[in-house]
Amino acid sequence: MARHIEKRSSKCQSLESPIKFLIEEASRCIQCNEPNCISGCPYGVSIPAMLSFASKGDLKGAKSLLSDPRLLDLNRSCLTERPCERSCTLAKKGKPIPIHQIELFLLMEDKKV
Repeated sequence: MARHIEKRSSKCQSLESPIKFLIEEASRCIQCNEPNCISGCPYGVSIPAMLSFASKGDLKGAKSLLSDPRLLDLNRSCLTERPCERSCTLAKKGKPIPIHQIELFLLMEDKKV
């Protein structure tokens, strides 16, 4: 029983600090010389630049790179396919950066950032 509570509380902790999660995940970007994530992104978002801003806690800077109005369709078009994440160099190691989740957070935090 205590194990279940431990697991649930650790999940709640990650929900308590989404900005910390965003910064930690964005910091994992290795800033490739030829970023496959950009070519994989149907919107052409400069993902390494966005992640660089986000890794420093500059959410306004990261959000500024998501100004394409087509990104409002991000929920529908990329939700299951996640082409930028599949193209991430770290995907080869089985742990791509959750680019889609970071973009959604930034777009949903629009009024707060």
